[in-house]
Amino acid sequence: MTTLAQKTRIQYVYDFTALDRVPESQTSAKVAAKRLLSGPTLQTGKSSTVGAALTGEHIIVALAGQSRGSGAKAHTHPNEQFNYIVQGVMTGDIAGELVFAPKGTLMHTPARVVHTGLACPDEDLIFLAVKDTRHGIVGPPVDGKYDGPNYLPGFGTRAGEPMKSTAGLMADSGRDPAGVKTRYIYDFAHLAEKPGRVSSAMVTPQVNGTPGSTGPVVTGEMLHVGLLRYARGGGLQRHSHPNEQFTFVVEGMVRAEIDGEEALVGKHCVLHVPAGVPHALAATGEQDALVVTVQDTRHGFVG
Repeated sequence: MTTLAQKTRIQYVYDFTALDRVPESQTSAKVAAKRLLSGPTLQTGKSSTVGAALTGEHIIVALAGQSRGSGAKAHTHPNEQFNYIVQGVMTGDIAGELVFAPKGTLMHTPARVVHTGLACPDEDLIFLAVKDTRHGIVGPPVDGKYDGPNYLPGFGTRAGEPMKSTAGLMADSGRDPAGVKTRYIYDFAHLAEKPGRVSSAMVTPQVNGTPGSTGPVVTGEMLHVGLLRYARGGGLQRHSHPNEQFTFVVEGMVRAEIDGEEALVGKHCVLHVPAGVPHALAATGEQDALVVTVQDTRHGFVG
C-alpha cells in the first residue's frame, strides 16, 4: 500500500501571483512563467498582454493583464478563446463587430476569427484567458508585423490623439439593433437569447452540478465555461469525469480534495483536475464561493 509519505506529491493548485517562475515541484500542468506573451519586448511583440499560462492536455488557461488603453493587434489562431473579465472593460473587434466586455462577463472568440482585444481607458484590464490546445496561447498578427501593441486614442503610439473615457467609447459605438450582430459577449446575469441574433456559443442558463453547486454554462466548439456558485457550509462531493477541468476562484475560497489530498484554493487561484482524477470541491469560510469552471467538450459539463 502506498502511503502519502511514499507518494510523489503533484501540484494541482496554482497561485498566479507566485508564477513569476516555474515551480520546482512536479506539476499537473505545464507552467509558462509570467511574461509578455507575444514577444520579448513591447516593441517586438503584437500585444501588451502579460501573464502566466498553464497548459493541460486539452485546455490552456492564463491570468492575463493589459495596461489601460493598450492591447492586441488584429490576429487570429486555430483554437477558440474565452475571456472572463476579472477587472476593467475589454473592447475588441471580432469579425468586424465592435464589442465591449465589462467585469464579470465572458467574451467568446471562435477559432480562426480575426479579432483584437484591448483594455478600455479607465483602468487596467485583468482577464482569465481560456483556449483549447489546438494552438498555443498566442496567435500571429494578421499583417505579419511584430511592431508593438494596439493602442486606443490617447495612449502609446496614438498619444497625440484626444483620449476618450470608456463611457465615451461605448457611446460612440452607437446603438445595438437586434438582428445585426452576432452575440460574442455573455453576461451571466442575463443569458436569455436576443431575438434575431445568432450566438457564437450555446447557452445553458442553469446547470445543477454536484450538490451545493449551480450556475450557467456557455459551450463553444471545444470548451465549456461555467460560472458556478458553491454555497458556504456545503460538503465535499467526490466525483470524476472523462474531461479535463480548470477551476478559477473569483470570490471566496474553495476547499478541494484531489487525488487523495486536500488543498485550499484562494481568490484568483486555479485548481487543475486532469481527466479521470477523483476530486471534490466545496466553499469554505464565511461566504459562498464563486468560480469559473472550464472543461473540454469531450464530455458534458459536470459542475
